[in-house]
Formats: sequence, C-alpha cells, structure tokens
Amino acid sequence: MLTGSKLRAIRAAWGITQAELAQLSGVSPTAIAEFEKNKRELRTDTVRKLCKTLGVVVTYSVKGAQFIED
Repeated sequence: MLTGSKLRAIRAAWGITQAELAQLSGVSPTAIAEFEKNKRELRTDTVRKLCKTLGVVVTYSVKGAQFIED
C-alpha cells in the first residue's frame, strides 16, 4: 500500500520536489502535499499515476492473493 510517508521517501530518493512530481504525473501539487501529510486519501487511479511516474510497481492484496500491475 502506498502511504504518504512511502510516497515522500520514493520521491526523495528520485531527488525531485513535490512540484516536479506533480508536473510529471498530472496530479496537483496541493494533492501531493496533502497525500504526503496523510491529510488526503489516495485513490486507486492517483496511485497508478504516481507509481507509473516514479517507476514503482503497484501491488494489490485481495484476501491473501496478490496481483501485480506493471
């Protein structure tokens, strides 16, 4: 699951700002800041956009089964 702290850590590892991530992903800078502070919940479509931008694999857990999206 992508949490605010994980998003912040991945973004920092890439060495980009919230504004740069916003521009690259098409997600607003305000939304990214709120996600990282856990003030806003990440929707599935937003998680996909951010993970694709950051080169992270999206995984889903459904009753013990895992589905990986490349």
